[in-house]
Amino acid sequence: MLTLCRRRRSSRQKNARRILEERNVSLPDADISFLFQRDGCRTLRMTVRADGSVRVKAPALIPWEDVLAFVRSRLDWVREKRAFFAEHRGVTAPAREGSAALYLGRTFTLRPVPALRNARAHFRGKTLELPCLRPGLDGEARDRAVERAFLSWRLDAASLILSRRLSRLDQHARERLGDHAAAHSLTVRSLKRRWGSCSVQGDITLAAQLVEMPLPLIDYVICHELCHLRAMNHGPAFHALLRMLLPDAEEREKRIRIWGLEHPRT
Repeated sequence: MLTLCRRRRSSRQKNARRILEERNVSLPDADISFLFQRDGCRTLRMTVRADGSVRVKAPALIPWEDVLAFVRSRLDWVREKRAFFAEHRGVTAPAREGSAALYLGRTFTLRPVPALRNARAHFRGKTLELPCLRPGLDGEARDRAVERAFLSWRLDAASLILSRRLSRLDQHARERLGDHAAAHSLTVRSLKRRWGSCSVQGDITLAAQLVEMPLPLIDYVICHELCHLRAMNHGPAFHALLRMLLPDAEEREKRIRIWGLEHPRT
């Protein structure tokens, strides 16, 4: 039996590796700066974040000259990544009266209405009406009321949609993969970094923001976590399982990455 939990606050995870050295480095001749860290990693690696910032992580004993050579060898790759992020970068918009809201890939306009007894948020045409207005509310208080009502609606809508999709896809995965692995519980809450996670006990957590996406992308995230019930890493076995559930998994993964850039989370 699948247990549904809902959380309105997120918790931070501690960094598993201890940082041995950290400093900001600038290469004026290459027009690049980056955050350099030494930790317990085994390989030298570089990442470019959505805001264009660059991070380089290195093993404890690798010479600094090798780090610089590595960075310079990947300058074209950094420029390509930055150009890609700049092309798809969206802007975070607060939930306010008249602002846009997404539901299953469709855009609606937020409209606050009086908070009558037993009133619930509902769609009216291309408008999402939020019963949150009380006498005396104006200015910032009105904005906060709209934001609270929107986040409450989003959590409720996500809990309903995601629990239904998980139940359906959980059964499909068992039939398609021929095993008895099943999700134990579902927690829906706002997540800032991940779209979802799965514990070894079968407890799945999904981001409430997923309800804003088209269903094919929601299904990708859920199938991704269901595959972690069978493979707790991202190795070849995991990807083979994912392709069995979603033959176009690679394409959906690319779409969800672009979606995340174009629609920053709130």
